[in-house]
Amino acid sequence: MKLLGLSLVIASVSCSNGPGPIPPKSRTERQMIGLLQKFDRLDDNGDGCLTASELKPVQKASGHSPAKIIAFYDTNKDGKISLREVQAGYARSGDAEKQIKAGN
Repeated sequence: MKLLGLSLVIASVSCSNGPGPIPPKSRTERQMIGLLQKFDRLDDNGDGCLTASELKPVQKASGHSPAKIIAFYDTNKDGKISLREVQAGYARSGDAEKQIKAGN
């Protein structure tokens, strides 16, 4: 009987809805998530970083130049962006929104 009770608890927990993915609140957040999702595909040479030439396909979709994208994400100022920098940049989506509205 204890085994049946434990099985029911495990089954009910495994079938419950978790919090699920957090939907983006704005177009900017959607674009930032897209960059995270496509990072490996964009990294043509496989060095773990994106350069201006690797970001050219993103310009058409986002409307932002590779230089502007790098300027936002590149916190160590090496002229390219790592996956960690892109992940950290997503946490600053509010700053990105302000820059876009200001026209920077």
